[in-house]
Amino acid sequence: MFAVVYLKVLSGPQKARSYKNEIFISYAHIDNESAFQGQNGWISDFHHALEIRVAQLLGRKPTVWRDPKLTGNDQFADTITDQLPQTAVLVTVLSPRYVKSEWCRREFQSFWQTCTKSSGVALGNKSRIFKVVKTPVPNLPDDTDLQPLLQPLLGYDFFKLDPDTGKFHELDLAFGPEAKADYWLRLDDLAQDIASLLEKMMSGAQKEQQTHPAVYLAETSADVKEQAISVRRDLERRGYPVYPNRQLPLEKSELEAFVREQLSLCAMSVHLGGANYGVVPDGSIQSIVEIQHELAVEYAKSRGVVRLVWLPPAVQPQDERQHKFVERLRNDPSWGKDADLLETSVESLKTAIDERLAILETPPKKEEPPAPARDAQPGRVYLICDQPDLDNLRPLSDFLFEQGIEVILPLFEGSEADLRLEHEENLATCDAAIIYHGQTHDLFLRRKLRELKKAGESSRLRVRAVCLAPPATPDKQSFRTLEATVIEQTSGFSPGSWTPFLSQLRTKGVTA
Repeated sequence: MFAVVYLKVLSGPQKARSYKNEIFISYAHIDNESAFQGQNGWISDFHHALEIRVAQLLGRKPTVWRDPKLTGNDQFADTITDQLPQTAVLVTVLSPRYVKSEWCRREFQSFWQTCTKSSGVALGNKSRIFKVVKTPVPNLPDDTDLQPLLQPLLGYDFFKLDPDTGKFHELDLAFGPEAKADYWLRLDDLAQDIASLLEKMMSGAQKEQQTHPAVYLAETSADVKEQAISVRRDLERRGYPVYPNRQLPLEKSELEAFVREQLSLCAMSVHLGGANYGVVPDGSIQSIVEIQHELAVEYAKSRGVVRLVWLPPAVQPQDERQHKFVERLRNDPSWGKDADLLETSVESLKTAIDERLAILETPPKKEEPPAPARDAQPGRVYLICDQPDLDNLRPLSDFLFEQGIEVILPLFEGSEADLRLEHEENLATCDAAIIYHGQTHDLFLRRKLRELKKAGESSRLRVRAVCLAPPATPDKQSFRTLEATVIEQTSGFSPGSWTPFLSQLRTKGVTA
């Protein structure tokens, strides 16, 4: 079952308040029947809750109309058609019964035609259609005239999918506390979007100015959809445009063209992976999740956009395809370039998104003449390491200090946001950075090299080095990079090997 909201936008100085009905609820009456005698039906509860929440958001009571007794014997034209031109918002509750009902489809089509004959179905870049899914209808029949209108729309899901059984459970106020909490979250999302659009209609706004960078939030597999909804909700509440702005096509060539178009509108893409592989569109052997990620990698190479990839901590892929996809996310250098892979809580992902958006919104600094050599100041070296290597790097740390260099070590205690902020501050203020690669995984080295590269001109880093420390491994023996000086120490600390590094510091005008 879907609930779809259509907004008829006024042109010129007219306002939505001039409509007789601001919200019109259309539904198949079987969907308001309760299984328990004396208890309200789902539609009645939905009507009441939506009306109250929109009123709270607008600061006034909206006009809402719902026909409680229309039957097949009533005259459609007299009962319904007279209401549609006087309606600003149509909430159509779709269900298997609605799709099969000639009367319901006629009502839907009549309002659609009323909208298209006036101002269209969008206000600026905001769709005037809100699809609320109560009972999933996996595929609308191809022969129904509703299919091309409903299929592309983004939705508000009033159900939860059990990833283990594949069965869904509807959200209902008659159910337990968890279902009620999820119900109110979905209803609040819908009510806020309706109220926001009604306010724009009242002000006569026809075009919404975009002041924030847009974010491409990739479609996910079902098992992490709740996390994706939460991320979208946070971004939209703070005014960030979020794409895609409609459901993705389910045919490969159409999907790729649409995703490229949507990515071109964005300064950042966010990809949530889970245990499931996701839907595979027609004509493809890859899932929608993987296709979007590959297109984002391609787009990032040409445009340099920010890309964040997230996996739940200790994720366990459910089949071989997803296992290969997750391993490639973790280890493929071509996928990891210009991207961050986070295996953390979803709240940590939101923090990382906020940090990247803050950088994107920071005005570029004016170019300043190069600072004079700081002959009297000691150099500051950021010695980047992981916690297991703290004891092993003491000889190097002591040696640098004896050369008159201030050694800065990373912190390991504190909130994730504070630790990331401290790390970025060190990259911005130190003269040199050394990545200490001892007991760490090769992925640690790759990530830190990317972070040094991203620091770029915005930092004071003049010298970059990689210290290959014990234990010796084949990967360390074959490691090469043009982005930093490589100092091989796998047989133990050797002071003489650091002469080139100290010379670079002096050449760059840093006292060492």
